[in-house]
Amino acid sequence: MICGVECLLCGDSFPGRVRVWQDDLWRLSVVDHGAVVGFAHLEPLRHIPSIVELDGPEAVTLGGVLARVTGAMRVATGAVRVYVYVFGERVPHLHFNLAPQQADGVLAGGPGLLRPGAEELGRDLHVAAARAIAGRMSEGWMSED
Repeated sequence: MICGVECLLCGDSFPGRVRVWQDDLWRLSVVDHGAVVGFAHLEPLRHIPSIVELDGPEAVTLGGVLARVTGAMRVATGAVRVYVYVFGERVPHLHFNLAPQQADGVLAGGPGLLRPGAEELGRDLHVAAARAIAGRMSEGWMSED
């Protein structure tokens, strides 16, 4: 274990992936199977359970690391873009799923993330959510409830 917490991603190796880069805070591993060539995971070495708990030097360096990693992936794979997904319900260790999209690739992107038949919700719900988020942000960066 790198971080000292019992966690699937805190181990130094993870089957089905090839470690391609690491610094003092982050590591990048490319998946060695599947329908998307170059699909990768960027994750902090330190155990950070989710994006809402991102803090410290990882929070400070994330933007630069993400730009560097996705830029390298785009050039190396010839992708037109690299999608960045953050899900957290299966593995409680922050990790960014990085998916290079080829011009004629298999990724749907955008609306493809929705379940078939998902109905558009009313604008009033979206505006209420936007106002609530704006209110939380004006209260402080890491406010609790």
